[in-house]
Amino acid sequence: MYHGKYEAKHLQRRRRRRNSRKAGTLLLSLLLVVTLAIGGTVAYLTTHSDPVQNSFTPSKVDCEVTENFDGTTKSNVNVKNTGDTEAYIRVKLVTYRVNDEGQHIGGTAEIPDFALGTNWVKYGDYYYYTLPVAPGAKPTSDLISSINLTGTYNDADGGKQVIEVMAEAIQSGPVHAVGDSWGVTISEGNVTAYQG
Repeated sequence: MYHGKYEAKHLQRRRRRRNSRKAGTLLLSLLLVVTLAIGGTVAYLTTHSDPVQNSFTPSKVDCEVTENFDGTTKSNVNVKNTGDTEAYIRVKLVTYRVNDEGQHIGGTAEIPDFALGTNWVKYGDYYYYTLPVAPGAKPTSDLISSINLTGTYNDADGGKQVIEVMAEAIQSGPVHAVGDSWGVTISEGNVTAYQG
């Protein structure tokens, strides 16, 4: 039986449609396999990866006062950086009177005049060392080389003078750390109000 030109063209169209369907199905299958492979790999890595240990160790900033005291004279008053990073150091001197038993009593006590060591600057109620101090080191000059305390007051309150040396340390960098915490800007030989 002869089908003619129409039938031949019609059969060719059917074959093309069948082939394009097969190609589309094959492409869709490949995309599905790739998607499942990627998703499975990510899921496997997420559930089977060992945790990574963070080896970050924070710095420690600390200090301690060093001084000599013979009962009436304080000398070699300085501060040691006992931390593990460079730090700025500041000191506040607090004075008051005590009786023979060491108990606080009334009356005022003034800090006697003394010569500041090199690179120490008084700003407000604090004495600042204006250079960073390395870990395990002290400022190159003492805050106070020598100061005589009042041994006896001849007024109604009586007692003798005590001067406590209270020190603080803060990491020297970044610069804004000092400004944000202490409200000052420190440069060699100078302390000014922080302009953040």
